[in-house]
Amino acid sequence: MSGKTKWAVIGSGGIARRRTIPEGISKAKNAELSVVFDIDAQVNAEVAKKFDAKEAGSINALLDEDIDAVYIATPAHLHAEQVRVCAKAGKHVLCEKPLGMTVAEAEEMIELCKQRSVKLGCAFMMRFVAQHAEALRLIKEGKLGTPTYARAQLSCWYPPIEGAWRQDPATGGGGALIDMGGHCIDLLEMFFGKVARVGCFINNTVHDYKSEDSAVALLFFENGALATVDTFFCIPDNSSKNVLELYGSKGSILAKGTIGQAPAGEMVAFLEQDRKDYDAQQARPVRNSTMRKITQKGDISNGAQTEGQGIIIAPESVNTYQAEIEEFSQAIIDDRDPLIGGELGLRSQKVLTACYESARLGKVVEVGS
Repeated sequence: MSGKTKWAVIGSGGIARRRTIPEGISKAKNAELSVVFDIDAQVNAEVAKKFDAKEAGSINALLDEDIDAVYIATPAHLHAEQVRVCAKAGKHVLCEKPLGMTVAEAEEMIELCKQRSVKLGCAFMMRFVAQHAEALRLIKEGKLGTPTYARAQLSCWYPPIEGAWRQDPATGGGGALIDMGGHCIDLLEMFFGKVARVGCFINNTVHDYKSEDSAVALLFFENGALATVDTFFCIPDNSSKNVLELYGSKGSILAKGTIGQAPAGEMVAFLEQDRKDYDAQQARPVRNSTMRKITQKGDISNGAQTEGQGIIIAPESVNTYQAEIEEFSQAIIDDRDPLIGGELGLRSQKVLTACYESARLGKVVEVGS
C-alpha cells in the first residue's frame, strides 16, 4: 500500500486522548485518524469531535469502517479479546502493553495474527526516546565495555480511585510492577539483552488497593550483568526522577527523566577508552561543569573525555508517540514486520510472570524461554 495508514482507536479516552491521538496519530506523516470507540459514549463523542474522526457505537461498527490499523488502549484484561476480534477482521493491531494478561494469552494473540497475516505491535514507546537510542548505539559499539549493572526507576503518586483498573489485578494484571516496571524491564533488555532469572519483592506500602503499590526486582541477564528495577505507585511525582543508570567495564551512562511519557530528561556518559590500573586511592575527580555534547549520531571521538568530564547525550528530541505510530504505519505500508512486534510483548510477559512468581514464592525464579 501507499499513502497514509488509516487508524481506528478502541479506548479513545485515557492515554489515547491525552497522548497517542494528539501527539501520535494526528501528527504522524504517514497516518490519519478515521474512527474512534469508547464505552463512555460522551468521552468518545468529545474525542471524535476534537480530532475530526467518526464516532463508532461499537467495536464491530468500528471494524466495518475503511481502516488499516487499530490502536487498542483499553484496560489490560480486554486486550486479548479485542486483538482477536481485530485480527479476525483482518486489521493490523498496535496494542498497549501488557500484551494480554498471561503468557498464554500473548502467545495466542501472536499466533492468531500470524494466521490472519495481520501485523501485531506492542506499545513500548520508550524505546523511541532519542537518548535511549543513542545510549543503545554506544553500547553496541562497545563504548560502555562489558555490561555490568543497570538501574531503571519509574514511579508516581497513584492514590486509591474508585474503579481504577490498574488498582485491581483482575483488570490490570497487577499494579506498579506490570504497569510501570514493564517499561523499565523492556528498556533494560533492549540495552543488555535477555534476562535469565529474577528475584522480586512487591508490597502495599501506602495504598490498600488490591494491586501492589511497590515493587523492586533484581534481574540477572544471560550475559552476566545485573540490574534493579524500582517502581512505585506511592511516591510523589516530583520526588521520583525516573532514573536510568547503565554501567560497564569502560564507564557509565546516567540519565534522569528520560523514562516517561514526555520527550524530556537529561543523559550524561562517562566513558574511558582504556582500562586503568588499580587505584588504591579510588580518586573520583570533581565533575567538570564544561562537558562535551553529543547532538547527533556518531558525534563522539574514539578517545576518552577529559578526566572528570562527562559527555552530554542530547540528540534532537523525538516525540515517542509520533515515532511509534509512524514506525508501525510504515511497517504496514512497506509490508514488513514492525520494529516493536508482538514477540517483545510476549517477552515482557515472561519476565513479569517470573517476577510475580518470585514475589509469591520468596525465591529466585528462572525466566521462561
